[in-house]
Amino acid sequence: MDERQSHMLLALRQITENVSAQSSLDEAIALLTVSIRKATGADCCSLYLIDGFKKYLKLAATDGLSKNAVGKARLRLGEGLVGSVGQRQELLDLADAPSDPKFKYLPEVGEDEFFSFLGVPIINQGELLGVLVIQSKERKQFGPVEESFLVTLSAQIASIIAVSRSEKDTDTDSLRSYKGEQGTGGIAIARCVVWQPEVQLTDVTLQHTQDPEVQQELFHQIMFQLQTEMDLNALHLSENGKKDAAFGYMSGYGSLLDDTTFQDDVDTEIMANGYTAASAVKTVAERRLSELLSDEDHDRYLDLRDFAEIIISRLMNFTTRAPDLKEDVVLAVRNLPAALVAELRHYKVCGFISMENASNSHTAILARDLGIPSVSGLHFDINTLNGHEVIVDGMNSEVLVDPSESVLSEYRQLVTLGREQEDLFSKEKFKKGVTLDGVRVQIELNAGLSHEEMTDLPEQTDGVGLYRTEISFMLCKSFPNEQQQCDWYKGVLRQFKGLTVTMRTLDVGGDKSLSYLPIEEANPALGWRGVRITIDQPQILKTQLRAMLLAHAEYGNLQIMVPMVSRISEVVTVKKLLMTALKEIEEQTGRQIPCPKFGVMLEVPSVVYLMDEILSMVDFVSIGSNDLMQYLLAVDRGNRKVTRFFEPFHPAVVRCLKYLCDKASEKGVPIAVCGEIAGSPLTALMLLSLGYTELSMNYSELSRVGYTVRRVSIADLRKVGQQALKLCHSEDIRKLYVDYAAPLGLERVVVPAGSKYVPAGD
Repeated sequence: MDERQSHMLLALRQITENVSAQSSLDEAIALLTVSIRKATGADCCSLYLIDGFKKYLKLAATDGLSKNAVGKARLRLGEGLVGSVGQRQELLDLADAPSDPKFKYLPEVGEDEFFSFLGVPIINQGELLGVLVIQSKERKQFGPVEESFLVTLSAQIASIIAVSRSEKDTDTDSLRSYKGEQGTGGIAIARCVVWQPEVQLTDVTLQHTQDPEVQQELFHQIMFQLQTEMDLNALHLSENGKKDAAFGYMSGYGSLLDDTTFQDDVDTEIMANGYTAASAVKTVAERRLSELLSDEDHDRYLDLRDFAEIIISRLMNFTTRAPDLKEDVVLAVRNLPAALVAELRHYKVCGFISMENASNSHTAILARDLGIPSVSGLHFDINTLNGHEVIVDGMNSEVLVDPSESVLSEYRQLVTLGREQEDLFSKEKFKKGVTLDGVRVQIELNAGLSHEEMTDLPEQTDGVGLYRTEISFMLCKSFPNEQQQCDWYKGVLRQFKGLTVTMRTLDVGGDKSLSYLPIEEANPALGWRGVRITIDQPQILKTQLRAMLLAHAEYGNLQIMVPMVSRISEVVTVKKLLMTALKEIEEQTGRQIPCPKFGVMLEVPSVVYLMDEILSMVDFVSIGSNDLMQYLLAVDRGNRKVTRFFEPFHPAVVRCLKYLCDKASEKGVPIAVCGEIAGSPLTALMLLSLGYTELSMNYSELSRVGYTVRRVSIADLRKVGQQALKLCHSEDIRKLYVDYAAPLGLERVVVPAGSKYVPAGD
């Protein structure tokens, strides 16, 4: 990389950060044009934005053209060079723009002295937002460096422009409406309280000390204090039936507290450079944050930033505690530090708003696991929310500020309808899944930790269709031994005695990590994960299999399932290891142990073409629909730019699911679905129509799906399924099932009240 390219890369980051920090769209784009002109050495930079009717590109900001033309000069889409770039959505680099036949002269803009022209479209999620242009007085093409710079920058600022324009368009009267990037749960209505850390990294000025030993001791005392608080907080969450929340709490921050290299680096800064403890933490954290920014590891970036700010706040004698809340509130945060998680039990938090958005953010994890509505990934000044009444609409990822009484009334009705529905489902929670025409549908539980506090849970389910063993591993600081695992598995098998429990062997990698098994990869979704790890680490797998078998020897209701299988050799290897472990235990105990049923998860598209061989080697199969769809459609469902393409009604997904079900049925091998589509009533209808009769889901979804199953006919659904297989558009397929549900009184069950989905054609 030459010096010019390095300069451009540095400018790229600075421009993006500076533009993002502006409080209004007008300020942001004005700064943008000035910054780009300086960075590229051009004589002029201009930004044109598309109007609301998608017909004209209007000059919105410029550094080089006449300021009087801003907001006035416009070109129809396809008109002139700018309009041509917008219409074709392609880059255009010309040495002599006025001589091009598409050039249109606009006397009011004052571009007579410019010859060269480089224009790139600004596109967000397939939608044209505008055109970015640089011009020069010389007759020359700008070339690949400037082209790459503008294309990259336009992609990065597209979301900023889209969000800002959306907010401006919806800001009418006193009501403000903001669209977030991610939402969870239902609806919350309350006064908003903003929490921000007392000390941010940028506030800390570097200072030196005359007593480095004292600073070092102070730092270690704070670290010990945080570790103790974390252990107590996680224990409190677990004891109060929030073990999944405890897991989310521990998994992100536990690894940071256990990172001895972080503490060593801080010690070095204190002793070698004479920094105070707070200055040393700032120095080490910012160095590591810079590396994470380069690696684009957003989740770890947020964790480390918040972690460092908590330590510094403690060192500087700030409390970093949440506000004293006496009433139901919506809590607005930049990103929720783990140090506040357990404290929130004292407060009446009915909703979360988070400025940051990360797939594993503690706000998102906590909101999901505590069942609290939340919206994250918002772009505005958080302080404007403090004290205002807000509506958090988790279903539609939307926040409404200062709603009118009529809007409040509408949302309160939705909350009431939601509660009434849940009460309706709950009344039938002990009924089995039998359709109107007498077909028995197995409705099973996806679990990851003990639910022993729910003594009636076995009566609400047909067994455990997926037990995620990795969650217990994540709560440990080192690999659990055989006895420890055996005790876990016995507890689950005991609770569901008489019902089948399907345990998945250790499934880490990708978005699930162990602090004591660090995995750093450029593309973790396609990397070292699932069965690939356990085959490469056979002692880990064998220990787990032995623990499972010892538990099974006592209760006899275990099935073992292998995740992320992509080739026959993986099935052979794990099965061989299982048989070896079984033989060892029989010799060890002197008794014969029935071999548990053995199966695999169908998540990788390659197994679709290996079904004949796989089905001959297993007792059952289960579809992990989340990963299967992700790989089949080439869509990272955690990436907001492409989540709209993660579509369960995609014809390729529907046809693939039908093929897998038919293959398993042909060979007489039971097949289940344990991914998210099993727990949604609408997609559950689709699965039933394709031949599936075993569905596994999270606890909160059991009663809703059971209610739906008891009100449909398999015979009728199979006819709908045959129609779906002939269609080639997702919305048309989806509409089939909504139209089927409506006459049965299930429309509001499959499309919940408040959802903004509108069936195709309506």
